[in-house]
Amino acid sequence: MDSWVRFLTFLFLITAMLGIGLEVTRTEIRSTLGQRSLLVRSLLANFVFVPALGLLILRIVPMPMDTAVGFLLLAVAPGGMSALQFTSRASGALFYGGALAFILSVLSVIISPAIAAEILPVEMSLSVPYGRAIGFLLLFLLLPLLLGLAVHQRFPKLAENLAKPAAIVAALSFVAFMVYLLDIRRQAMAEHKSTVVAAMFLFIVGSMVIGWVLGGPERETRRVLATASSMRNTALCYLIATRSFPGMNVDVAVIAFSALMVPPNTLFTVYSVMQSRRKGRVRS
Repeated sequence: MDSWVRFLTFLFLITAMLGIGLEVTRTEIRSTLGQRSLLVRSLLANFVFVPALGLLILRIVPMPMDTAVGFLLLAVAPGGMSALQFTSRASGALFYGGALAFILSVLSVIISPAIAAEILPVEMSLSVPYGRAIGFLLLFLLLPLLLGLAVHQRFPKLAENLAKPAAIVAALSFVAFMVYLLDIRRQAMAEHKSTVVAAMFLFIVGSMVIGWVLGGPERETRRVLATASSMRNTALCYLIATRSFPGMNVDVAVIAFSALMVPPNTLFTVYSVMQSRRKGRVRS
């Protein structure tokens, strides 16, 4: 990861989580924290049903060993932080989106390597930078969220004035990040057969369906879980791939997947926002 990519990543995460904290209300925090069944379903979706879907697809679609390893890592590793760009647009579920991103990311660092070690061939061992990963999450996810919540509680007018600029900076840094890595992702996609690309796309859509079904009766929580479940933790998978499998092309599969998971979630978010606005006009 070069310095420009690192800067855009940090800027996006900090402003996205800060923006969520600046906008969320106490009522929404209480509501989210009180929905224990939703949290349980969110964990089941990401650590049980989505990995099971990945294993099923891998049994059906033959893949080269490098690609299969990358695909398995992605299947067991939730907590894709790019999801924040889409879940931050879920009115009424802002805190759920931010909290879910942090919880899944932390648990992914702890749980996913253990699951992957059981699934991968015996001769393959994983190297995970646990301390570095947890420190990263605390500094760039939890701290900005808590700061935003604190500002909102003590200085509500200031929070209101800062929320929109933070959201704009997050969106711009996300777009810049995607554009900067466009060629790399295209090259990674080109190295995979159409059947493998189709399998990855099927996995993404299937994961969205799982999240939507388990997201509960509220449309916004369904939307958040659908996105969070389909956007896997490519950053963690890339770290594991480069540290654990330096002589293989596992990282290429991870990069290709990172390109594939954005378009369907973009379309899904645009459609959901349009539907919400249309319903709002009908009610008014």
